[in-house]
Amino acid sequence: MGKPAWEDALARFASQRILVIGDMVADEHIFTRASGISREAPLPVLQFVDRKLVPGGATNVARNARALGAKVWVTGVIGQDQVGSDLRQLLEADRVHCSELFAADDRKTSTKTRIWAGGDQQPVQQQVCRLDHVERLAVSPEICQQVIAGLENRIPQIDAIIVADYEISMIDAAIIDAVLRHAQAEAKTVTVDSHGNLTRFPAADIFTPNQPEVEFTLGRALHSREELEEAGNALLDLLATKVLLVTRGSEGMSLFAAGAAPYHIPTLATGRVIDPTGAGDTVSAVLTLALLVGLPPPRAAMMAAAAASVVVRKLGAAVASPAEILAVLATAEGLERDRN
Repeated sequence: MGKPAWEDALARFASQRILVIGDMVADEHIFTRASGISREAPLPVLQFVDRKLVPGGATNVARNARALGAKVWVTGVIGQDQVGSDLRQLLEADRVHCSELFAADDRKTSTKTRIWAGGDQQPVQQQVCRLDHVERLAVSPEICQQVIAGLENRIPQIDAIIVADYEISMIDAAIIDAVLRHAQAEAKTVTVDSHGNLTRFPAADIFTPNQPEVEFTLGRALHSREELEEAGNALLDLLATKVLLVTRGSEGMSLFAAGAAPYHIPTLATGRVIDPTGAGDTVSAVLTLALLVGLPPPRAAMMAAAAASVVVRKLGAAVASPAEILAVLATAEGLERDRN
């Protein structure tokens, strides 16, 4: 597939309508400069430089899909607090629809704070600490019913649902049942990106786990490509799914699709990996869109890998533009031609 075909597929993303449901997380970044050693303990003193808040968790999935032109809705719960308000404003600024983003007064917005430090002679910041304030309080029955009612109304209007399950509190059995039931009734695609046991989502269409999540679901470690391939095919059957894309960090990605041989993609990242945060969110968003517009699974997985290679070279949860994705794909195809 040449460059014009990639461009055509990316252009068709704008016609797709995506609902992202899952755990809403605010990613806070505190940037500092090391200014000496504390007198109280053998620790560096960090001077505050800047603060940045970006959408994380399920909201990062939504932001990635929206950055590529899709129309996006989010369904989830935030706190009735300033961080939740700021997160909603960031999403609305990106034109993500937030009518089903519910604010609850009995919980805080889940926030992951990363502290970065640099020096006067060190322009590149390094992450030195992460502080999580994750709200694990179960969603109230009242809001759960609002969410389910919203799904019933929204799913007929969209093309695919992405379930972004960080195992915090949003995705429980009732939500899973409602998503799968309404999606199957309306013949809508369901993508699952879950940190938990994947068998909770029977017959969903697309799964994008990392290798540790595959190992957790199957209850065994995978030490070789042969074991990975056996596990991938077994999981494909166990989940009764169509597409399983396993992300493997520096080892790249492995695609398992019904009726096809495993397809392995080496890492496409070039240069220094700055921050892998949110790369899995990018993969689930791009793979879903690519399959929706008709790319065959190997080509869709290649596009997702290209997008992931872009965001890991950026600080924090980030998005990839069409131009950035096309540049990576052009380089990858050039290398492939040289090898052949």
